[in-house]
Amino acid sequence: MDDTQHAATSLVEAVRDGRTDVDAVAHVVGASAAADGSPLHEVIDLVERAFDGAPRHASVRAACLAWAERALGRVHDAGCEDPLTSLSTVPHLHSRLGDVYRAAAVEEQRAGDGHVLVVVEPSDDRRRSPLEASLRAVEVGQVLRSVFPGDETVARVGSSRFVVLTARERAHATTLALVGVLLGRTPDGGGAPRLWVEELPPTAGDLPGLLQALAR
Repeated sequence: MDDTQHAATSLVEAVRDGRTDVDAVAHVVGASAAADGSPLHEVIDLVERAFDGAPRHASVRAACLAWAERALGRVHDAGCEDPLTSLSTVPHLHSRLGDVYRAAAVEEQRAGDGHVLVVVEPSDDRRRSPLEASLRAVEVGQVLRSVFPGDETVARVGSSRFVVLTARERAHATTLALVGVLLGRTPDGGGAPRLWVEELPPTAGDLPGLLQALAR
């Protein structure tokens, strides 16, 4: 973490002094953050702060590419979070859904009585590289966590589809409308996203089919 903080300070100084090696310093920030295990959105935050909220695209790209090169160079197994976006993985979402079904069974209720899935599909017809898609996923994840700040599980289930496991009472029309408004305000907002509430199937055994369908 000390290396990342030192690199971030160097970037602030490079931007302030108008130096020509700003992108190279941003590259060091990204590589240092990846080595420290920091998520990608923190790298973007560091670059934005160095530029006082209005960073150059080339500097953001340099930092993100350096982070991706270092992070993807490490061997890692499938964990709870996608290392690129810090969003929950599909296996973790499946595990959390299993918890919901088990808790509902104890209460002699249906899992769908208390929980639903909010599905978000941002409007975007452009072709994206894997890194560009991950940068967009970071934006979407930040919006979803701001609207669902509790213990909800926010997962990426496809290249451009996201799911929030939340209590039924949280998935009302006002909440979905807020998600749409905030996504429209992101730098890569685009058109109106598709938003819908997906009901949970009757049994946990039906979950793999549902998740597979959502991931298409």
